Amino acid sequence: MKYITHLVRIIVGIIFIISGFVKTIDPIGFSYKLEEYFGPGVFNIPILENFALPLSILFVILEVLVGVLLLLGMWKRLTVYLLLTLIVFFTFLTFYSAYFNKVTDCGCFGDALKLTPWMSFIKDIILLVMIIFLVRQIRFIKPFLKYKTNKIIVILSLILCIVVAYQGIAHLPIIDFRPYAVGKDLKKGMQDGSPQVESIVYTLENLKNKEEKRMTSDEYINSNIWADTLTWKIKNSDIKIIKEGVLPSVHDFIIDCGGQDRTESILEENKIVVITVPYAEKMSLLEKAKLKKIISDLKVKRLKYVLMANDPQKLRIPNACISDQTTIKTINRSNPGFMVLKKGIVVAKYHGDDFPSLKKIEKL
Repeated sequence: MKYITHLVRIIVGIIFIISGFVKTIDPIGFSYKLEEYFGPGVFNIPILENFALPLSILFVILEVLVGVLLLLGMWKRLTVYLLLTLIVFFTFLTFYSAYFNKVTDCGCFGDALKLTPWMSFIKDIILLVMIIFLVRQIRFIKPFLKYKTNKIIVILSLILCIVVAYQGIAHLPIIDFRPYAVGKDLKKGMQDGSPQVESIVYTLENLKNKEEKRMTSDEYINSNIWADTLTWKIKNSDIKIIKEGVLPSVHDFIIDCGGQDRTESILEENKIVVITVPYAEKMSLLEKAKLKKIISDLKVKRLKYVLMANDPQKLRIPNACISDQTTIKTINRSNPGFMVLKKGIVVAKYHGDDFPSLKKIEKL
């Protein structure tokens, strides 16, 4: 039993560390996921929406630390009960998402790995069983290293998480798992999905003995049963999904400029700066003034640009285009953010506070 406990603790610890760290890289992305849960369409707790980012930072760092503590065997009673509390909370969220189809992606592994709601729930159920096992076998959890060494590892893990999270908030995530990462081809991303494969299933009734038979539309046609109208009739029909469709990784990149779809022309530009503003209403007068100055400089240098905003009217900047807010938030975690495209390929991305000189943009 001791060796099984060690194996389980290693598996659980590694999963929590990976899950927490990929979200620590992009805490703003996880805060968007929390906002979905706190929003009116799910739990309707608007007061918590304002604390989504601090809660995101707390959750993701705590997730990493309890994983580290479990692997080290340090503060075992506190660790296993923290793990139990977290997994019960996550299991509730994933079940709610799956059963009521409210949040279609729990963000369990950030943008690094997408899971369906039911897959997320099953994953949490397995982890719940494993953590309950650890609670029952807690006597076998022993420290691997000396206390001082363990303490140093925990402190270093905390510092690393804080630094990585700060980078993801104040600048850009150190690793970009999104379909708009540098090097991604947006035109290819629009075509990498697959359509849903469906089939019509007929329920047939025998007019003589009331026997019922079910068959697909292909079977129905090939069997020639349709010709025997005196014996068989179609009682009802329904749709059977043969294969679930997969959305393209880039599926909502649409830029509407004054009622005209400019998406295709923008993706064909040899070089264009895409400015994204997911929260026009949150930009201060100073931030708007800085953005206007950047746009003015781009015009002087004759560098093409397009401004995508969730609410262009609130920016009061000429020729601003409208786009889906979720798409804008996915492209860049900054408000505003900058992305440079070359024939639809992302060649550079910048945080709003890190926009480079125009000479650097020209050299790209």
